Amino acid sequence: MCDAGCVCERREDGMQQIDRLLHDLCQPLTTLRCRLELAGLIGTMQAYREAVELGLAECVRLVEGVESMREVVGAAKGYEERTKLEACG
Repeated sequence: MCDAGCVCERREDGMQQIDRLLHDLCQPLTTLRCRLELAGLIGTMQAYREAVELGLAECVRLVEGVESMREVVGAAKGYEERTKLEACG
């Protein structure tokens, strides 16, 4: 059975993973923002088309990052549920 220290350690690990994943989301967001701003400055159909294509690719990366965070949170919730059940059982 796991003690309170173990639970705190697992929570800290999860928080570190979330922190890393949030940091990883910054790059595709920055790329997306810069590409859209650049397309607006250039103002050509080609620039807009490239911005949309790149934007869609960056959105895929963002969705993947969010899904990874959901997995971390889901694992943490599942661990806490199991810990509570073990404590009651």
